[in-house]
Amino acid sequence: MKKKSKQAQEEWVQKTWNSYSPQIYNLCKSKCMDKEDAKDLFQNVALRFCQNADKIMYQESVFPWLVCVLRNCFYDAARHKNREPTFSHVSDIMGDYKTLPVERSVFYKPGNCRNDELKRTVNRLSNEDRELIEMAFLKGLTTKELSAMYGVSFNAISKRRLSAIKRARRLFMG
Repeated sequence: MKKKSKQAQEEWVQKTWNSYSPQIYNLCKSKCMDKEDAKDLFQNVALRFCQNADKIMYQESVFPWLVCVLRNCFYDAARHKNREPTFSHVSDIMGDYKTLPVERSVFYKPGNCRNDELKRTVNRLSNEDRELIEMAFLKGLTTKELSAMYGVSFNAISKRRLSAIKRARRLFMG
């Protein structure tokens, strides 16, 4: 197989990125609540595209690859942002550990128990169900946007979303 010249590769990368970057940026804005987070996400996708351009060069399915990278970068950023502190770090934040009932804790807020139970339930779902619920309810993506992002029909994504909600409801109710 004959290798393409460096200049031809650079032209392909520039042409491909210029054609898909507006769509990618709009997806970044729809996923992120903050404009700066959207810019960071967009920059991470661009960086990954440039790093892997030689591997995906001249493929017909570049846009789905970019959407997949965008989703992975988004989840990586969300995991990093919501990372649980280590136990040694918690003592610096909360002071010395004391054995108090939960209700007497300074950090206790009525109603949080139900939220914790809901979080545990969602975390028990499969990765696909959890991702779909997070995208639909936490990020507020419409069924039409989810359909375009996953590359399936509107009806298929509606059925998947309803099935995920039913499974979550069964787990939550016991």
